[in-house]
Amino acid sequence: MFVTPKQMQLLEKLTDDSGISYAEMMERAGCALAEFIENSPAAEHSAVLLAGSGNNGGDCYVAAAQLHLAGWKVQVLAPFGEPKTEISRNAAEHAKSCGVAVVHEADEFLSSAAVVVDGLFGTGFRGELPQEAVTLLAPRQGQLRIAADIPSGGSGLTGSVSDGTFRADMTVTFGAVKLGMSQYPLREFCGTVRCVDIGIPASAFDALQPSAAKCLKLEEVRSLLPSLRPDAHKNSRGHLLTIAGSVRMRGACVLAATAAMRSGCGLQTTASAEPALQAICGSIPEIMCLPLETDERGFFLDGENHGLLSDALHGKNALLIGCGMGVTENTRNLTKFLLRHSDCPIILDADGLNCIGTCIEWIPKGRTVLTPHPGEAARLLGMTAAQVQADRPYAARLLAEKCGAVVVLKGAGTVISDGERMAVCMDGNVGLARAGSGDVLAGITASLAAQGMELYDAACAAVTLHACAGDAAARRLPVGFMLPQDVIAALQEVL
Repeated sequence: MFVTPKQMQLLEKLTDDSGISYAEMMERAGCALAEFIENSPAAEHSAVLLAGSGNNGGDCYVAAAQLHLAGWKVQVLAPFGEPKTEISRNAAEHAKSCGVAVVHEADEFLSSAAVVVDGLFGTGFRGELPQEAVTLLAPRQGQLRIAADIPSGGSGLTGSVSDGTFRADMTVTFGAVKLGMSQYPLREFCGTVRCVDIGIPASAFDALQPSAAKCLKLEEVRSLLPSLRPDAHKNSRGHLLTIAGSVRMRGACVLAATAAMRSGCGLQTTASAEPALQAICGSIPEIMCLPLETDERGFFLDGENHGLLSDALHGKNALLIGCGMGVTENTRNLTKFLLRHSDCPIILDADGLNCIGTCIEWIPKGRTVLTPHPGEAARLLGMTAAQVQADRPYAARLLAEKCGAVVVLKGAGTVISDGERMAVCMDGNVGLARAGSGDVLAGITASLAAQGMELYDAACAAVTLHACAGDAAARRLPVGFMLPQDVIAALQEVL
């Protein structure tokens, strides 16, 4: 589970109400931090802990006391003065009584210590780091760098970072991983993330459902996938209608249709330009083909295809629109026709999204999955891609609420939301950043929807399978060498 800073505050309050005090939570957090430092590969047993004036600094005082008692040479550097909260002041007094050196200005020990622990700012940080903090947080050669709860300068809500944000080798986070840590650029500053138990009861986590973001796991996703009965037949496994491709973009149609069949649907009819259908037949002959009328450039016409597509929509269990379809006046109107005349779940991808532009009122509520990259999401929301990237969880939830749809906001740390629930995928690699990768994801999503999965579950499962198949492909191929077709081939390892 990923939590926002406000949700973390609620967890701590509920824990305090349950009988585990804030002071005890701080003690557990600091002791766990000390244990990770003690077990680190540091060449020498020396550490400087940068302690802020809030409770994040209190965690460092607890850790410093534990390290000192374990025989480490320890210094607490508190540049902002004495702690401001009672429990942090108590932790500081205890550390001093144990013999821990507490200073307020940096000396040579900041550069000579084997381990530097950052506890200057906590999860509620906003804005820009003061220059004094930037100087203290700057990397120094040969030191192991550990962040307490979250790297100072990073937003626990959005994943944005200030100039001078602490770049950690490891982040020891307390109670739950913060949502911002799942998103770039902050994710890059966290290093290896270790989450430690500070006593939060299961009932407190239950109280956050369904608003807290879920971290998607392959094993959990597998349990959601449709099971195959021994007496299953092709019609019981779902019939998908895919409307994609064009003369210029035949490969998008091939990738989407192939990924869909590999993901388990029993039947697939693919409607496309004749040259694209020829490419499909040569790649995966199991697909049924429906040739569409096209203009002189090879893009679908509108009214000329209404009759064919009206017939094709009957009895379908899901509809995939958009991959490589192109954006023309005809394809815009055809997309509107399909949205109005279908009654099954719809996956809108790529040019399907581009064709609706800002006309989100066309989107059927309650039965649509949108799979935008940040630029596409920005157009639908009427903002810039930079604004979307500045707070991806918010953008995904906002778009889902506005459209009444499940939204898959693609990119590193893909976010899935239906407006109420949210999930984040931490799997995958840069090898997936290739043309055609989104077509594969759309095909998997549409296939699972055709097999009867609830759309939010289908989206979560598809994103996870796609990412983990990408990781499986990367175990055999350099990420720069990987192609989307390698991801399709690797699906057999994760399904």
